[in-house]
Amino acid sequence: MINSIVLQPLRNSEYIQFLTDTLNIVSKNNPQALNVSAQYDALRTATDNVEKLFKISQASLVTAEIEALDKRRDDAINGISLQVQSLAYSADPVINQHGKTLNAHLVLFGTSIARENYQSETTILRNIVNDWKNKPELQAAVTALNLGNWLSELETANNEFNLAYIKRNEELAAAPTEKLRELRNIANNLYYKLRTRINSNLDINDGAEPWAATVNLLNQHIGTYALLQNRRATTTGVEPLAG
Repeated sequence: MINSIVLQPLRNSEYIQFLTDTLNIVSKNNPQALNVSAQYDALRTATDNVEKLFKISQASLVTAEIEALDKRRDDAINGISLQVQSLAYSADPVINQHGKTLNAHLVLFGTSIARENYQSETTILRNIVNDWKNKPELQAAVTALNLGNWLSELETANNEFNLAYIKRNEELAAAPTEKLRELRNIANNLYYKLRTRINSNLDINDGAEPWAATVNLLNQHIGTYALLQNRRATTTGVEPLAG
């Protein structure tokens, strides 16, 4: 028979790995041959749901990709601002005027665009790009000051940031709404059903294969986690649960 183990004390990462390893063992021994296809499929779905929510709970909305893209667009708008400000002091009256024109436009959006929150900065930069590309006076200034590459970089960085940010929000929105504990309770019950089904088939078939080999592998697997729990109990002074 499959040995008992209490699943509640397992940490979320351990719990997911325990169920994943259990499913892999059953899969390798053919759920259909073991007569547990329905129980296997149900536990697989429940495990996937737990893992999905766990991954999202561990990840911040601010991913490394989003941070890198935000820095890229910050560098672009800061670089443009500094260059425009310096050109506004040019001794060349034409360059001086174009620099003042673009600088005056940037000032309309505040003095610290790169410090705005994500959504606000995205909107501000989009408006700057659109204005500089479409308003004749600003378009002429960009051309005269040779800022085309800067503007292209700003637009690309801002668009890529926005796409990454939207994608991350979609991942969060698509996540299961149940709490991890609720999902774990569902998976627990399905694991016990799978265990009971395998044990019943082992008994009915007098310990024949493929149930015997499967049970042996599952017990080795369970033993590893039982040892983990015992060691943790020794460290914390809390008695391991039985069941």
